Amino acid sequence: MVERYHSPLRQAYQIIITEIPKINKKMGLQIAFKAINNLASPKGLVPILLVFKAYPQMVKSNAPSPIVIQRAAAIKKAMVEI
Repeated sequence: MVERYHSPLRQAYQIIITEIPKINKKMGLQIAFKAINNLASPKGLVPILLVFKAYPQMVKSNAPSPIVIQRAAAIKKAMVEI
């Protein structure tokens, strides 16, 4: 099972560390897993939806910090690339 997801995870991780060069490796790996978990599997299941029953949302009253915006953009790019 690990080998099956190794390639997409590696690709997502490379995109994350390219987009956010100053990020530490542990945080980059967490973001890469987040990007993978937001994608639908071949069976049409999205892991984050199975756990939380909805995508986490931010509202306007919770203005994100610049690093959160940068991380979200990196996640989105990784999801598009994979």
